[in-house]
Amino acid sequence: MPPILDKTVFISRFEKTSTDVDKERYVTHSGYLGPGQIPTAAIKANIQPSSAETTVLVDGVFGKTFDMFTSASGVVEGMKVTVSGTGAEYFVRGRQVHDNGILPEHYELVLTKDKR
Repeated sequence: MPPILDKTVFISRFEKTSTDVDKERYVTHSGYLGPGQIPTAAIKANIQPSSAETTVLVDGVFGKTFDMFTSASGVVEGMKVTVSGTGAEYFVRGRQVHDNGILPEHYELVLTKDKR
């Protein structure tokens, strides 16, 4: 059974502004393929609190560190995740690919509430 992906999230990456090369900002990335292989900025994901072990490994803060599961590849450390509907923002701190033959290929991302 595939993971339950109950949230829609948008992924942003850090880019230089077009008007001032000394400034940077997060820009929504739309390079993901949705149903019917149509490019989209919205991806499906499941976000839940991280275990104490994961929180310690990423030097996170208990209650502000989360695990996100998704089938969308290309999300890497440093990107920002924004949850549709709530506007909650998280920052990607770690990434692991799961391809064990039991579940479909998916990615586990470690998120934090702060930009550290």
